[in-house]
Amino acid sequence: MWFDLNFWVLILENTPTFKRTSWITLFAKALLAPLISSHYNWLQFRKDNIYIMTHTGQVCYMREALNDRFDKVQRRIYIGDGQTNETTYIYTDAEDQDEYLDDTLWLYTEAETADTGLDFIVYVPEEIYTNQIHALHSLIKLYKAGGKRYAILTI
Repeated sequence: MWFDLNFWVLILENTPTFKRTSWITLFAKALLAPLISSHYNWLQFRKDNIYIMTHTGQVCYMREALNDRFDKVQRRIYIGDGQTNETTYIYTDAEDQDEYLDDTLWLYTEAETADTGLDFIVYVPEEIYTNQIHALHSLIKLYKAGGKRYAILTI
């Protein structure tokens, strides 16, 4: 591509043959060192932006991006639905509704029921949650669609 430059070859090709001494070559490399460094930084910036543009807010891409960034080896981060359990409403006799306390009733936290309004829940290991919570929030906000609400829970 047009942006793939080998500066070391470029230095040798543009130096006249009668001036290709080791001293001149080293001097030219020293002069171009800041340009080579900024070109390398630009290539890394370009690669990072292409990675961001190829990953969207879809669950599979967001999970891949989170695991690539925070848990490369074990890949334990996963994303679940925001509605994990249905809410059971209990009524009194005076309200004349159908649900009573006859069976065993399981209590769930607010994050586990449908009433929270969460669109998805990100499950992360405890050590990532305690050490990199702010980076985790910023990466999720980068990829999530606008208006979607989320929560981060530990595994």
